[in-house]
Amino acid sequence: RRRGFIEAVAAGDTDLIVGTHALIQEDVAFKELGLVVIDEQHRFGVAQRARLWAKTTVLPHVLVMSATPIPRTLAMTIYGDLDVSIIDELPPGRKPIKTVHYSERQRQAVFDFMRHEIALGRQVYIVYPLIKESEALSYKNLMQGYEMLSFAFPQPTYTISVVHGKLSPSEKEA
Repeated sequence: RRRGFIEAVAAGDTDLIVGTHALIQEDVAFKELGLVVIDEQHRFGVAQRARLWAKTTVLPHVLVMSATPIPRTLAMTIYGDLDVSIIDELPPGRKPIKTVHYSERQRQAVFDFMRHEIALGRQVYIVYPLIKESEALSYKNLMQGYEMLSFAFPQPTYTISVVHGKLSPSEKEA
């Protein structure tokens, strides 16, 4: 199936290609690459860009997107040849986002809310700034959080999974 896809792309039989970093693998070639849209451009570095440009004789138009203005993105905007477009309105029909702050004392109320949402068939995700404990930072970490949540949301009633960037692709998929 992959071989057929690669052949169609190389022959120019495919008009629009949507993919991951797999598109810059050595065996993928493009006939006439005209436009490249890179979402979350901070995950797409100089080496990846160079590999993509090597696959075409004429440099394509490029649109890079990022909701995370990291220093490299800002530097590329100031010193590079990037123009800035700002999307300053929500898509039509978008529901409003409600942000609420709770203190540690209100943890039980948050857990009750989470149980209610899960009972409605929804999912909950929690983001921790660290995977493991750090000597330099005093933030709660994923592994401590997972342990605490495992007690508050026990199996088999609840299913809890851990996903982070140091897992292999197969572990993330599982």
